[in-house]
Amino acid sequence: MPPVVLIPVNSFGRAKGRLSELYTPELRAQLAITTFTTVATAVRDAGLLSVALTPEPDAVRALGAASEVIGESPRLHGLNAQLEGLVTQLGDEVLVLHADLPLATGVALIGFLEAAGQAETALVRSSDGGTNAMLLRPPGRFPLAYGANSFTAHDTAARAAGLSVVHVESPALALDLDTPADIELLLSTAEGRATLAGQLLSAR
Repeated sequence: MPPVVLIPVNSFGRAKGRLSELYTPELRAQLAITTFTTVATAVRDAGLLSVALTPEPDAVRALGAASEVIGESPRLHGLNAQLEGLVTQLGDEVLVLHADLPLATGVALIGFLEAAGQAETALVRSSDGGTNAMLLRPPGRFPLAYGANSFTAHDTAARAAGLSVVHVESPALALDLDTPADIELLLSTAEGRATLAGQLLSAR
């Protein structure tokens, strides 16, 4: 069976705080919606099932993206606790994928899974040391550590749990939109400007 793709989606009203020097709250919310739509479409195009985990289930459902939507548990605090409370319920293979990957495509996701091979854990690193994609076979074998330097934390924890780990180089999945430098990189290429996020930001 292919993995279920779990997409954590932040509250749109609180999205992209590190871009506040560039964009209004309204545009940051629209950017978050746009990149989530891009990621959900990529998952669908890869022939995979996506599940969106969010504190705003009604808002995410209203987008009409091809994802099952699950609200966060009020009993759990923080992203890592929310994810750990859900991943083991989704099956033996789960791919945790960020919602702010403007270059994500179905082809990129298929390529990621092919590069992962039979590894029990496969990771894509973001430019600032985060974890943009993480395949867990099975989930629940080590604690999740999303936040600063999560790539190293996840790699270390997976190996300490005795799991095989593969680092996948995927430019399409490595770019997230957290900082002004990320926006500059996206808009520096024709490919980036042609994405939904690129079109939105170029027209501002």
